[in-house]
Amino acid sequence: MNLHQRLSLTLIGLTATIFIAESPAVYARDTKSIAVQIHSDDPVDLSVRLAGKPLAIEQTAEDFYNLGVQKYHQKDYPGAIEAYDRAIALNPNYANAYIGRGNARDDLGNSQSAIADYNQAIKIDPNNASAYLNRGVTHLRLKNNQAAIADYNQAIKIDPQYAEAYIKRGFILYILADNQAALADYNQAIKIDPNNAPAYIGRGGVRAQLGDRQEAIADLQKAADLFQKQGDNESSQKVLDLIKKIQGTQSAPQ
Repeated sequence: MNLHQRLSLTLIGLTATIFIAESPAVYARDTKSIAVQIHSDDPVDLSVRLAGKPLAIEQTAEDFYNLGVQKYHQKDYPGAIEAYDRAIALNPNYANAYIGRGNARDDLGNSQSAIADYNQAIKIDPNNASAYLNRGVTHLRLKNNQAAIADYNQAIKIDPQYAEAYIKRGFILYILADNQAALADYNQAIKIDPNNAPAYIGRGGVRAQLGDRQEAIADLQKAADLFQKQGDNESSQKVLDLIKKIQGTQSAPQ
C-alpha cells in the first residue's frame, strides 16, 4: 500500500467515526435510561393536549416531561427547556427531566448549563447510566476527552449492556489512536445490539484506519442496509458514499 492509499484510508476512517459523533440526536441522546413515552411522529401536540386538560385534573411533572421529549424531537429546544422547567418545578427530584433539559441546553450550545443539569441528575440518581453518557457527550464536544472517557466508563460500570456507551467510548479511543481498544468497544456494542448501525460505522472506520479494506466495506454496507431498513435513507446514502471512497483507494496507483 503506497502513501496515498494509507492517507486516504486514514481520512476515510476518521470520516466514518466522525459520522457517529455527528449522527442525529437519536443516536447520541435517546438513551434507554430515559423513559420516552411518546413518539416524535405523534400527530397530537402534547401542548394542545395539556391546555385542553380539565381544570379539575392536575397537570403533572410527567405531563410536562413528555411534552419536553416531544419538543426536543421536534428540535424546538427552547420549548423543550420550558417544558422540562415546568416538570422540575413540580418535581425537583425528577432526574430524567434534568437529563432532558441538559440535552436541549447542550444542543443550544449551553454546555456548562448542560453539565450542571447532568450533575444534578447524578446527584439525585447516582446509578443513572444515561446521565453519565450524556455528560460524556458534552465533555467530548468540549474536547475534554479524559472526562468523557471517565463518564462512559461509569455508564458501562452501571450497565455493562449499554451499547451506546461502548460506541461513544470507541469513538474517543479511535481519535486517541488506540485502534485496538476502539475495535474491542465496537465489537462489544455489536454483540449487545447487532442492529445498531452506528456501531458498524465505527468499526468500519477503525478497520479502514487499520487498512482492512474489505472488512471496513462489509461493516459500512451493513450499516447502510440497517439505516435503509429503519427508514433513514439520508444516513444510508452517506454511508454508501463512504464505501465508494474506500473502493476508490483500491484503484489508486501503487
